[in-house]
Amino acid sequence: MPNMKKVMYVTASTPWGKGETFIIEEVRALRALGHQVVIVPRSPDNAVFHDKAKQLVDDSVRLPLINVKMLLLLCLYLLIDRRVWSLLRDIFICSRNVKMLIKNLSVLPKGVFIGKRFDKEEISHIHVHWGSTTATMGYIASRISGIPWSMTLHRWDIAENNMLKLKVASAAFTRCIAEDGRKELLGIVGDQYRDKIKIIYMGVWMPEASRSAPVSRIRSNVVIACPANLIEKKGHRYLIEACKMIAERGSTDFTCLLMGDGPLQEQLVRQIEQAGLQSRFTLLGRVPHDRIMAMYREREVDIVVLPSIVTDDKEREGIPVALMEAMGYGVPVVSTDTGGIGELITEGSGFLIEEKNADQLAEKLELLIREHVLRSQIGKAGQSRVAQDFDIVKNAAAIVRNFSRRSKIKLSG
Repeated sequence: MPNMKKVMYVTASTPWGKGETFIIEEVRALRALGHQVVIVPRSPDNAVFHDKAKQLVDDSVRLPLINVKMLLLLCLYLLIDRRVWSLLRDIFICSRNVKMLIKNLSVLPKGVFIGKRFDKEEISHIHVHWGSTTATMGYIASRISGIPWSMTLHRWDIAENNMLKLKVASAAFTRCIAEDGRKELLGIVGDQYRDKIKIIYMGVWMPEASRSAPVSRIRSNVVIACPANLIEKKGHRYLIEACKMIAERGSTDFTCLLMGDGPLQEQLVRQIEQAGLQSRFTLLGRVPHDRIMAMYREREVDIVVLPSIVTDDKEREGIPVALMEAMGYGVPVVSTDTGGIGELITEGSGFLIEEKNADQLAEKLELLIREHVLRSQIGKAGQSRVAQDFDIVKNAAAIVRNFSRRSKIKLSG
């Protein structure tokens, strides 16, 4: 295949870890386009948790965050390579506080090691997910190896602002996954980098999803699913409040599935019990990604809801892949106008409500519970919306097109 590239992907833990499923799918899309991807996780876990991740293990480099060999090599390169001292200077000057300094220094040995290891291999580009220490590691590896690099920023990593101006300046390009995130990033790094900051959405597999016609089943018990970790920004408490309102108005023909785990589990269980909704809610814990997709494909789920909020710490969504996946299978969605969600759910492709508004959420859910024809109409519109801008293969190709840009890499101290 012409212009085939060999790319290094720096991740937090993928393919060894429970999270980052979206990176697994993105790498699979790049491979489907004919590109070879070498994955280097910053902090690999002990096991591969996703079946699809097992397909990526042979092309991954599993190293601990730090070991004796890395430390010895770092000491050696401090004596013979001025670039390492230059990197140390960057980290000390640009880290905004002591905690961030320590985090960035912790990835210096591995970043230098990876930069030296791949110095003479045919890696054409380094791409990093997350703007925190994974990006610090990618930046270091790029400076040492001379290989151009880029990064994908999501949401919390923009707000954290770990040396982002330095990273954006040195990267070939920076990808934001939502316009809302791009605006926030420009506010941090300055408008002079506008042309280097690209919006390339995350995506889902449309060929498989679009084969399933978005026709809602008529059944006595409508199944509502909330595929989200049990953390504050996902807004589960408002879903429980909304379901209590629906039940109090006499509607008993629904079941709500919470798909995910997290620190709020006990608190949410207590809220469900206090609301008298034990028969309406099932907590499934962490559900394998393939199983969730099968549930959508087989129409085991009628509605997907994500009642996300902006927390007091300003934590909020980007554009959740969980919503894209449901819409790709023609499942109608209800979510809130927070973060970048409004870029996904546009007119007629789903219901968008105010955050922290249980009354609005109850109204939209009750409408979808009653009207199976409306569920089909919204599901079809949502599927078309995802096919337009959130096809993972199209978006992976857009990433590759930007790999031809060159980083501004300092090759000397």
